[in-house]
Amino acid sequence: PGRPGGRKRTKNRTLRTMSIPRPRHLAPIARWCHRQPEVEEIYQWECFVFKVRGKVFAICSSDNPLAISLKPRRENIDAYLYHPDIDIARYVGRYGWVTITVTGKDTAHLALDLVMESYDVVSTGKSRVWKKRESI
Repeated sequence: PGRPGGRKRTKNRTLRTMSIPRPRHLAPIARWCHRQPEVEEIYQWECFVFKVRGKVFAICSSDNPLAISLKPRRENIDAYLYHPDIDIARYVGRYGWVTITVTGKDTAHLALDLVMESYDVVSTGKSRVWKKRESI
């Protein structure tokens, strides 16, 4: 079933499977993610990436402090950016992604709430909100 060297092939790309130990500070987020249906965890871009049905909903650094990039609901982004530990995500911020840096228990709880929201947005396909122009 598996490919030699701990790799698997997905959509013309070879991804590294989870042979890299996950940091302890990522455990609560990973536990919640793995309880959700159809979630896959891979190690890609030197980060732990969580996907639902092949679509990324959370990208977690392996550094300490933990930084998590995710996709909240569009209507909540501006409010989240007022938080001192939340910024627009590098590279994917223009697509509505934010990054939260977990610095304590308060931000850890907020990060878990954001991961839940991101899972919901990506798994329901509501990540793209297009506004129709009204004809005048």
